[in-house]
Amino acid sequence: MHYIFRLSVILVLSLIHTAACHAQEEDKAKQLQNRFFELYNASALNPEFYTLGEELAALYRENDQLNEYFRVQINMSLYDIGHDKPMDAMKRANQMMEEMEQEHYDGFSQVYMVLGTIFESRGNYRMAQHYYNQGIKLLSDDDKGIRLSLYSRMAYLLMFLNPVDAEYWNKRYYDDSFEYPAYHQVYLFINGMINFTLGNSYDFKKAYASYQAYHEQNNQLDSYGMESMKIASLAFEKKYDEALAMLGKMESRDLSTIGIFDMRTTIYQMMGNTQMALKTAQQRAECIDSLNSDMMLSNLNEMTAQAGLAQIQTQAAKSRERTFIIIMVMAIIIIATLTISIMRFRKNREQLKLKNEQLGSALAMAEEGEKMKTEFVRSVSHEIRTPLNAINGFNELLNTPGLPLSEEERSDLLNRIKENVQAITNIVDEMLRVADKESNEFYAKEDKLYCNQFFSSVLYEFRDTVSANIELKYTTGVINRFQITSNEEGLRKIMEQLIQNAAKFTSKGSIIVRCEESEDKKTLLVSVTDTGKGIAKEQQDKIFEGFYKVDSFQQGIGLGLTVSKKIAHKLGGDLTLDCDYTDGARFILSLPLE
Repeated sequence: MHYIFRLSVILVLSLIHTAACHAQEEDKAKQLQNRFFELYNASALNPEFYTLGEELAALYRENDQLNEYFRVQINMSLYDIGHDKPMDAMKRANQMMEEMEQEHYDGFSQVYMVLGTIFESRGNYRMAQHYYNQGIKLLSDDDKGIRLSLYSRMAYLLMFLNPVDAEYWNKRYYDDSFEYPAYHQVYLFINGMINFTLGNSYDFKKAYASYQAYHEQNNQLDSYGMESMKIASLAFEKKYDEALAMLGKMESRDLSTIGIFDMRTTIYQMMGNTQMALKTAQQRAECIDSLNSDMMLSNLNEMTAQAGLAQIQTQAAKSRERTFIIIMVMAIIIIATLTISIMRFRKNREQLKLKNEQLGSALAMAEEGEKMKTEFVRSVSHEIRTPLNAINGFNELLNTPGLPLSEEERSDLLNRIKENVQAITNIVDEMLRVADKESNEFYAKEDKLYCNQFFSSVLYEFRDTVSANIELKYTTGVINRFQITSNEEGLRKIMEQLIQNAAKFTSKGSIIVRCEESEDKKTLLVSVTDTGKGIAKEQQDKIFEGFYKVDSFQQGIGLGLTVSKKIAHKLGGDLTLDCDYTDGARFILSLPLE
């Protein structure tokens, strides 16, 4: 949108300073610079801006002030973009690249920012992201202005397409933004819009409140983002018609409509109106195609004009042969350009079709997530209610007046209460590990373990808890003194979960734990194999998802495998299901060997 473009270049503008050699030249540069800024901030296109820019650039060039010279050129390119002249901005950027190479000047990040902004203004986000990434790779440590501009532009570019990555880039410049109020306002705005895209009402309200408070404290800042935040707030309040009406008013005066389409699509999704969301996505694609077509047409008109000039010069020289060659070349270029345009149009149609399919898949995934949430709540309620009922019953027995209980019976009831309390504690711990602790906990690989001794001892700890119809067996392909350096607590959590799962779904047969090296001797493979009912093919891709249960009637809340896979990753390995094994289930834990 237009407001984020203006805010993102404020710092670039503010960093231009004058350090001419003589006092007279300093005064002249200041006068030119002030008028240059005044015209830049004016809404209407003014040819005087370019005249002043060239004069100011020439003054800096004469005094060997390359930093100021190139920053004037950059702001002239941004002025072209802001006034819908992408081809002029592209030419200026290419010219700057050539001059920087000749001068051995390390400022390519600035040019890549301009190129990314050009493609972003035309809706080509893939190319924009490419150039922003190139600029970030070439950033120098002392150029805070360009770094802030690139990070904020990357965050804004991704806030509707990939809000998780957008949040990453937005946080990258959070600390530095306090030095520049305009950029801190950009940070607060993008933070709010990311939570709007994700549907996080609580976090959005916090961001909106911070944005309003900061805006009131710094009333000299632009107010472009306030309307968008207001629209998002109305949507969260389910005032959809009012939000869409306000969005329509913004569209009539905003230079870029891509962000408008993204906001409208998000609002329709919040309403549950899939048909309008798809229609808006199609309109967005058509708008992007139109913007790119305009850019191509501008390029074609320029080539045609150049051809006309060449033709006049040729006629003046009375060289028919040369004229004929130029006309033929231009005809070929025009035909090739039209062919490319048609191919791009077809490609855009295919991309739109793919986007529609992806949106349908996303909606299906959302419905599946809602079902999983409902099943999770039901499962947790059941898992907690059962031990609570047992605790309540045992407690009533212990406190029944006149009921004769021996010391042995009383001790048995107390042990049963303790077991059920521990069961509830385990359920809560399991949820907390996934929600918070386990996602952030660090497992230091500092424990040296003898593999055969460790894995067999974990298995045989279950001798008294599994059914008498199940044989526990440990096999190995490594020597008894074989060691691995890892984290004992993490490995124990994984193995206990795998063995518990095997016992839960196996009524008779065996549970076998095997330890062996991979063929390349770089990985330790620990498998847990059972002869239970196995896992259906259609469920094999989902078993590591949070809260997913193969059998909703079995005990547990569907977090064990999710936690185990996360721990395996933190230990440098992985936890997978052997889909080729069909006589039950087999899970394979892979761990790196030093």
